[in-house]
Amino acid sequence: MTAFRILRWGSDELPPAVCLHDVRGHARRFERVARMLERGRLVVAYDLRGHGRSPWSGPHTIEQHAEDLHEVLDACGIDQAGLIGDGFGARVAIAYAVRNQERINSLTLLEPPLAPSPEAMREAARVERDGGGYAGVDEAIDRRRQEDGLLHTPRGLLEEEMAEHLVADDGRYRYRYSREAAAAALEAAAHPETRLADVLCPTMLIHGHESRWLTDGDVEAANDAVRRLRVEEVPGGHVVLWDAMAETSALVRDFLVAKDRTA
Repeated sequence: MTAFRILRWGSDELPPAVCLHDVRGHARRFERVARMLERGRLVVAYDLRGHGRSPWSGPHTIEQHAEDLHEVLDACGIDQAGLIGDGFGARVAIAYAVRNQERINSLTLLEPPLAPSPEAMREAARVERDGGGYAGVDEAIDRRRQEDGLLHTPRGLLEEEMAEHLVADDGRYRYRYSREAAAAALEAAAHPETRLADVLCPTMLIHGHESRWLTDGDVEAANDAVRRLRVEEVPGGHVVLWDAMAETSALVRDFLVAKDRTA
C-alpha cells in the first residue's frame, strides 16, 4: 500500500513505463501519451510528493522524490521499468536510474532542466512562494500561457488542465499543489545535473525548439555524457507535452518500440 495517488493504463501483463510529471504538475498530464502506449505498455503515473492528491509533507528534495519512486514501484509490483520524466520529473528519473541501474531499462527525458540559470530558478521559487492565485479560470489560462511560454497549446488542453488541477480557495483559484514543494523543486533544479555520465540504459531526450529551460549547449553536453542517447527536437517551448503533444507522444512510442526490437 502507498499513500501516493497512482494512475494506470494498459494491461499488467505488459512491460511497465512509469511517468514522473514536472513541477506544479500531476499524473493525468500523461494520459494522452499513455493512450498511445497502452497496447504495448502498462503505463503508470503518480502525483509527486507535494502535488495533486499525494501527500504534501516534506522534505521536497530530489533524493526524497527518488525514494518515493522506489516506494511506488514496490507498491505496483514493478521490478524493472522504463522511466518517462517531464521537466523536474526527468531530474528525479535520472537520480533514480543512476542509483538503481538494475531496475531501470530506459529513460525518456522530456525537456529536463539540466543546467538552467540558477538566478532564474531561484527567482521562480520566490515568485512561487509569494503566489496569490487567480481570479478565475480565464486568468489562470492566460497566466499559464505566459509563464510557461506556451506557443502552440490548444485552449482545450488548458481547459482540461484547469478542470483537473485548479481548485477554489477562499475566493481565489489555486492549483492543487504545495507552493513550498514547487519552490523547493525549482531550487533543486538550480543545481546542474552532474550524473549523466553514470546513466547506462538507452535514453531519449526530447527538446523543445524554443525552450527557455534547456539550451542547445545543454543538449550537446548531454550527448557527450550519455553513452546511448537519442536526441529529438519538437516545436514549441519547454512544455512539450502540451506544445508538441502529437510529436512528443509519437517519439516516445517509437523509442520504446525500437528498444523492444533491439532488446
